[in-house]
Amino acid sequence: MSKGKTTQSVSLPAYQEAQAKELFQAGKQLAGQPFVPYTGPRVAGFNPDQLRQFQATRGLFETGMEFDPLTGLQSLAQQEAPQMGQVGSLLGADIGAYQSPYQQQVIDQSMADIQRQADIARGQAQSRAIGAGAFGGSRSALLESESQRPYIEQQARTAAGLRQAGFEQAQRAAESDIARQQQMAMFAPELELRARQQQAGLLGGVGAEQMSRLGQLGQIGAQQQQLQQMGLQAPYEEFQRALAYGPQQFGLLAAGQGVTTPTTTMKQKTGLGDILGSAAQLGSMYFLTK
Repeated sequence: MSKGKTTQSVSLPAYQEAQAKELFQAGKQLAGQPFVPYTGPRVAGFNPDQLRQFQATRGLFETGMEFDPLTGLQSLAQQEAPQMGQVGSLLGADIGAYQSPYQQQVIDQSMADIQRQADIARGQAQSRAIGAGAFGGSRSALLESESQRPYIEQQARTAAGLRQAGFEQAQRAAESDIARQQQMAMFAPELELRARQQQAGLLGGVGAEQMSRLGQLGQIGAQQQQLQQMGLQAPYEEFQRALAYGPQQFGLLAAGQGVTTPTTTMKQKTGLGDILGSAAQLGSMYFLTK
């Protein structure tokens, strides 16, 4: 016994089929449009102020690199440690170099003053000898000699005292000078180290300034490289857009074809087996109800 067969057909409503055709034609028209690349500028260049800044930065860099601080630091590092110098003693000092150049003038003037007093005393002794009627004799000579003795002794004491005072003054000056030299020799190594440290600090400051200017030069180089990279990226992006244009247009065409959903219709052809099966099913239901 043969059974019935089921058939399936797909169809669109008339209004949807018309819309699909219109959309396909529109998509086909869009897909057929040619690719139009963008040819206008896309990267902005540097302005005049930035260019002047670049030029000034390069100038600072060139002037800052004219001196090599590393050479100076190496020279300081290779120098020997400062040592305390030798200072002479008082025994080897020339005391005469510290004496006043006017000492002899002072002595001569003092002797002249004493001699003037001695001359006055001699005149007085001669006057007394004349008054006594003994002028020109041995008594007169004795009187004159006695009148001159105190002044001669005074001259000797004065000259010796002035010379002794001058020597002691010169000796004190020599001692003070030697003490000053010893103090300078003692602190000279420390002062030399301080001077080297100060020089090293200045050289380090020059090196830091050079590194700063080097960094500024690197910054303007990075800006210029970024601008160049943007100039290279713009045509590459346009090239990528051109490659994606074909699939994009194909997608428009495909969208125009797949916007509607077809309706599926199921049809079944009845055979003899289907009729007998239905009758048997009705008979079994009859007996079950009894």
